[in-house]
Amino acid sequence: MASVNTQFSIAVHVMAAIAHHDGVFASEVLARSVNANPVFVKRILVKLSKAKLAKTTVGKSGGYGLARSPDRISLSEIYSAVNPPDAFAIHSYPVSKECIVSSNIKEIMSDVLVGTEVAVHGHLRQTTLADVVSKIRAKAS
Repeated sequence: MASVNTQFSIAVHVMAAIAHHDGVFASEVLARSVNANPVFVKRILVKLSKAKLAKTTVGKSGGYGLARSPDRISLSEIYSAVNPPDAFAIHSYPVSKECIVSSNIKEIMSDVLVGTEVAVHGHLRQTTLADVVSKIRAKAS
């Protein structure tokens, strides 16, 4: 079974937790919310900080907060910040020149991959972090 990259869903999770509670949290607190390794969560938070989606405050009450309002952060920005892998991979087997499928499939699948990535980003651009938090709050009531 292929491994699955969970960085995007964890990134949205920690950003939604920060937005929902409207505060600044240590990475250890956010890792408990995710129920994941604090080092792994911290790496994701660093990526979000570098993308200027999360801000870091230092000191006794320091931690991670949102760099801007949740309604101004799209899921596409979060997705891009964690550098997710492509939606799928194209095999690298040698081309069998006598087979028309083998001779053309990589180029065709490259076009499909580009279209898939465009569709994913388009959908994620339409959803904000505020939308996610709103849905979470609706489920809680």
